[in-house]
Amino acid sequence: MNSSLCQGWVSHRRWAPRAHAFRYRLGMLYLDLAEQAEVFGLSRLLVGRWRCAPLCWREQDYLPAYTGQGLSLADAVRRVLREALGDAAPDGAIHLLTQPRSWGLSFNPVSFFLCFDRDGELAAVLCEVTNTPWLERHHYVLPMAQGKASDVRVAKAFHVSPFLPRDLEYRMRFLAEGPHLRIRMEDWRGEEKLFQADLWLQRQPLDAKALRRHLLAFPWMTLRTVTAIYWQALRLLLKRTPIFTHQAATAPLSVAHPPHEESRHAKP
Repeated sequence: MNSSLCQGWVSHRRWAPRAHAFRYRLGMLYLDLAEQAEVFGLSRLLVGRWRCAPLCWREQDYLPAYTGQGLSLADAVRRVLREALGDAAPDGAIHLLTQPRSWGLSFNPVSFFLCFDRDGELAAVLCEVTNTPWLERHHYVLPMAQGKASDVRVAKAFHVSPFLPRDLEYRMRFLAEGPHLRIRMEDWRGEEKLFQADLWLQRQPLDAKALRRHLLAFPWMTLRTVTAIYWQALRLLLKRTPIFTHQAATAPLSVAHPPHEESRHAKP
């Protein structure tokens, strides 16, 4: 089975206009979209389509503009990739790194669709970003250089945090090697780095027993994520961090510049 449970850490650090940092443990699901029936048949009580289950899987929680019209999630991802990359869109496996709906609550600051070519190489990443409290969505398509690691750059096009401006550049780095998943996202304004987020995850085998252990370790993962967002926002307000006015995205999709070959062997 390619699908797995993931446990690890997420950390945020900002340098300007106020210094601030935190780190949390978290659990996520790494799902091969071709294995949905197998994965969600492990336990009807713990994982299923019951909306208020401890973990509930609903394809309509992702890319709702497409899945809400009856398109499967895998087909929706491929359609977005074709719109963004044309004939260069990969047509191999699609793996989703996300926090599934938990006890009826669905919210992901970002979900990553890792899209592989037919040779099993990571060829593109589709990031679905959601903000709060507006609950808007934006999608970034990031083509990858061949190799195990890749850096990409894309202009920020979507208002996420009210404590960061829009006129920034994202610099992202991905590493998927064996059981390890590493993702780094940096916000740059010119030559000044304002913010950095890191995700360090270890993939673990997925079976019914492992799933129960995962739920005991992270019983309210989605609620914890939302609570942490507002708690850190309060801390930033108490530090008198400036607030930037919310701006709606001008388009639902952004495409990164093709990565440079020299980024192949970069490490997060």
